[in-house]
Amino acid sequence: MSDITVPVPDDRVAEFYHFFGLWLGGSLSLSEVTTQKLPEGSEPSKERRRWTGSDEDREDAEELWGKLNKRAKGFYSLLIDAPGTEFTGNYIAEKLNIPNGASGVAGVLSWPGRYCWNMNRHLPSQWRDGEDGAPSVYWMDADVAALFAAVRADLDG
Repeated sequence: MSDITVPVPDDRVAEFYHFFGLWLGGSLSLSEVTTQKLPEGSEPSKERRRWTGSDEDREDAEELWGKLNKRAKGFYSLLIDAPGTEFTGNYIAEKLNIPNGASGVAGVLSWPGRYCWNMNRHLPSQWRDGEDGAPSVYWMDADVAALFAAVRADLDG
């Protein structure tokens, strides 16, 4: 496997990792990227809605949760059960037995990313690149975690 370093503008790092996760997970191909046309001047990352944890988010949260596979539910359950706690990709991979460490975690988010994209939403989790060589971290805000905890309880019992 090759290590590749690519400069990415600071304001597009999260978008790059989302795109890379989709590609790594096999749910995005070059033909899909080149055939999709966006309205002129649009930037999807700025148009997508963020999760607020409000009642208005409930229907979309139920739709998303119902589509998640076991690994994605494990990822989100870890975040739901510890709102605001920042977990490294490697910790998540070890805790949930996800192969390939932090890269595997990005792959787990590929389908949820696609589902959220189709719902015109951001992922319900947050992500931040580590500073000065520190690992990237994932977390879920408390209000969003409460919403998804209620959805999980209702749908998975």
